[in-house]
Amino acid sequence: MPAMSKDQKRDAILDAAYRQFSHYSFRKTSMEDIAQAAGISRASIYSYFQNKDDIFRNVSIQLHDQAEHMAQASLESSNNDIVSRIEGALLARHGPFQKVATESTYGTEIYDEHHRLCSDIVSDANSKFLKLLTTALNDAVGNDEINLHRAGLNGETAAELINFSASGLKQGAQDLSNFERRIKSFARLFVQACHP
Repeated sequence: MPAMSKDQKRDAILDAAYRQFSHYSFRKTSMEDIAQAAGISRASIYSYFQNKDDIFRNVSIQLHDQAEHMAQASLESSNNDIVSRIEGALLARHGPFQKVATESTYGTEIYDEHHRLCSDIVSDANSKFLKLLTTALNDAVGNDEINLHRAGLNGETAAELINFSASGLKQGAQDLSNFERRIKSFARLFVQACHP
């Protein structure tokens, strides 16, 4: 088996850490656990990351980056209508985090640690998403797919409303499929309210 490149080793560490945190909690996961799950030595981890907090932050960055790329791809898709584009973007942005929160036994603890360690990462990712969504909504207005002015909105305020609403739809959603159904209903409702 060929040796892993530096990037492959770093990704293996983050993938292993994500699995460990999800299955065994942040607090109970040790650097040794992550090393064993990644198939590398514990000493090797320290050439990539300072400590467990640093790994957790980098797992968060990786998840947010992936979510951003998926949201952008959905919003820029020429094969889907505006309802599907908004729906896809919201699920890309919020779905991975809702999945961990509802499917992991330690979802609450992971959420708390994420809030403690990653609030700056979340804020940055949220700003980027809002810019993408604002651009997509303005483009949809320009293409006569929606009429935001009828609802007294512009692209920026509509993007904020949509994103905050998606965050609120996480509350009480027992699992990811329940959240997905809520997002689909909300996206249809929003577009119908802004029908040209």
